[in-house]
Amino acid sequence: MMLDMEDRLDIYQKMLQIRSSELKMCELFKKGEIVGHMLPCLGQEAIPSTLAKVYAPDDYLVTAHRGGGHYMAKGCDFNAMWAELYGRATGTTKGRGGQIHLMDMSHFAMTGNAVVGQHWGIATGAGFVARKRGKIVVAVGGEGSTNRGIFHESLNMATVQKLPILYVVEFNNNQMGNTCEETTAGTRIANRAFAYDIPGATVDGNDPDAIYSKAIEYVDHIRSGKGPCLLECITGKWTDSVSNIRQLPEVLEKIKSPENDCIARFEVKLRAEGILTDALEKACKNRAQEMLQAALTFAQNSPLPNPSDGMDDVFSQPV
Repeated sequence: MMLDMEDRLDIYQKMLQIRSSELKMCELFKKGEIVGHMLPCLGQEAIPSTLAKVYAPDDYLVTAHRGGGHYMAKGCDFNAMWAELYGRATGTTKGRGGQIHLMDMSHFAMTGNAVVGQHWGIATGAGFVARKRGKIVVAVGGEGSTNRGIFHESLNMATVQKLPILYVVEFNNNQMGNTCEETTAGTRIANRAFAYDIPGATVDGNDPDAIYSKAIEYVDHIRSGKGPCLLECITGKWTDSVSNIRQLPEVLEKIKSPENDCIARFEVKLRAEGILTDALEKACKNRAQEMLQAALTFAQNSPLPNPSDGMDDVFSQPV
């Protein structure tokens, strides 16, 4: 199954939205206008934008700490996301969680978890709920998190229980400065699928067509009740965490490299197909900036949390 023109342009628009938003996040953090732990997905925009085409709006999405792109691609509240970055009461977690705790349960999105790898277990638990409701779960994380024991436990349980889960690994070969060669046995994360007797494959994570063709095949497999699949997407992240967001000029130089930039690559393909013109490209980029400006205005005009509400929404169980 191939992506039609409308889907391709929608993916392109989502990629632009994510790119513009994450660049602005880096810029504002550098200025000290927003604070906290920022983990952008610059360079990986093709994965969330394309995956949004294979799951339904009411399917569950669970990601690790670098989930902002997936949050946006799923169509979650963009204004609330930016309010959260500004620490405002109108944020996704009322200004308490910040960028790495984004979530929007009205869109079935749990797109933030500060503990590396723990989201795999949360996604697997969500798989039981999804199976009961006739839905699926898309679980996404970096290759570094797959060395946590819970990743293996999750694959095992999901396979035994035939849970409807698509496990997606964003292989960016950067684990807080460490490469996969330094930390991980084996050549490909997808090969682990064979140990659990489930489908597994590796695709070019910077190519929407490659991602979509395999992801939609796996989602069809999952929806038919045959259990989970493992999809590894080879990509690259241009920033790691707060410590090197400050290297933004160097980051931009890398992003401008056509062979490494998923957006530039997709633009070349869309132009070759006669889909993208100069006028349409400008319109799409203007749309992304308009959405961003509206969200910034909303966030900046939103109230700060009231200190008296500090104990609200805190779970307490008597000893």
